[in-house]
Amino acid sequence: MKKLFLLVLVLFAKLSSFGALNAFFSYASFDQPDRLPFIETYLNINGKSVKLAKDEKGKFRSTLEIQWVFKQGDKIVHFDKYNLHSPSVDSITQPVVDFIDLQRVQLDTGNYKLELKIADKNSLDPPFSLSQDIRIFFPKDKVSISEIEFLESFTKSTQTGSFTKNGYEMVPYILGYYPAELKNLKFYAEIYRTKPLMNEDYLVRYFIANSENRVLQNDLVNLKKQSPAEINVILGEIPLDKLASGNYTLSIEVRNKENKLITYRQQFFQRSNPMTVPLNNNEIANLDVNNSFISSVDDPDSLVEYIACLAPISAPLEVQIQENQIALKDVQNMKQYILHFWTGRDQNNPAAAWAAYMAEVKKVNAAYGTLNKRGYEADRGRVYLQYGPPNTITVDNIDPNAIPYEIWHYYKLLNQSNRKFVFYNPDGVSNDYRLLHSDANGELQDDAWELKLHSRSQQFYDQDQQKSQDIYGTKTKENFQNPK
Repeated sequence: MKKLFLLVLVLFAKLSSFGALNAFFSYASFDQPDRLPFIETYLNINGKSVKLAKDEKGKFRSTLEIQWVFKQGDKIVHFDKYNLHSPSVDSITQPVVDFIDLQRVQLDTGNYKLELKIADKNSLDPPFSLSQDIRIFFPKDKVSISEIEFLESFTKSTQTGSFTKNGYEMVPYILGYYPAELKNLKFYAEIYRTKPLMNEDYLVRYFIANSENRVLQNDLVNLKKQSPAEINVILGEIPLDKLASGNYTLSIEVRNKENKLITYRQQFFQRSNPMTVPLNNNEIANLDVNNSFISSVDDPDSLVEYIACLAPISAPLEVQIQENQIALKDVQNMKQYILHFWTGRDQNNPAAAWAAYMAEVKKVNAAYGTLNKRGYEADRGRVYLQYGPPNTITVDNIDPNAIPYEIWHYYKLLNQSNRKFVFYNPDGVSNDYRLLHSDANGELQDDAWELKLHSRSQQFYDQDQQKSQDIYGTKTKENFQNPK
């Protein structure tokens, strides 16, 4: 399952959850022997966000018009438009449960542009549109793995339908976010062409690793022996009750009998589990910091700094705990928390993980700090520490029609590709470049970002306008679409 988006009719970050209609969207691609591959699209509609109207039976339900367009270049290779209805309820005040739409589209190997449009036919709100690049690639001469589909549930089934594959009925779990009440991660994947290409039993290894430092969670590694087949189904379930809050990847590997890696697939997810990082529980309070990397640090201000700079790589609940630690400013507790944090990131060598991160913090403090902000507190510093250095940075401080800005381009960003961040400097004097827009999942998104960059030359504009007028000599659009 790939690329999660929250579709909202409010211009805001795509992982926000408010406003009018909202729905989670993701997709996964699968191969088929002797037939074209196919892509599965998943829409999870928030039942509280739809508008209801009376149907022909006197009950109330929503009606959403869904339109899918797949393009290769300017050529439309698939088009579909249909009405999607919510479950019916007896009263307009009765809550509507969330509902899922799953579609399958056969597409040949290649690169595509997906254009999705969703309109609530009972609402006056404008339809929402999304455009997304998609790549389908299953080589015929290599063993490969489908994209990983996270599941809410799976059961054996002899029936056929939208939610069944290879003898199982599966309800997709689209969010890619696992709160504390979800105790297990369930997933589905397929392995292709081991029969003609391997001709011997092989091992499937699947495991969870920290997405920031790639450290394996040693107790969450599983091995399965498989016999070669055109398609091998992998259904797995991994307990999450002891997994701390943070960003992780689920990896599936195919290895031969010599334990050589043949191929692999990864999928990003987030975990929120406050029970694993309580503020003053015995696990932290009993930690012995003697002879640890933090034992010799007794200055409370230094310890505060070491905790404060963790925010860019911390889950929201971890940030709350860190703020409490900073407020209490107890030297021993702060030492124990720092040791606990880095042991959770790298159980085998927390000192090395801490030292490597602090080296990066020094870099961002030097590059992005201001008179009243540390570099890690600035938007550029936070993005650098969270995602690593960008592949390219485009700087424009001389365009007379635009506020000074930078565009950061990442070839790969977690489980995403070709993602960009636009930072701008409204005062034009300080070093405080603020995040204006990004097309990365979960980041601030503003369709009017061009307009705001060019506000010097467009003091008066239509409030509904989202893009700046083309201005002679400016390269804003070019720099974003084709960063160098």
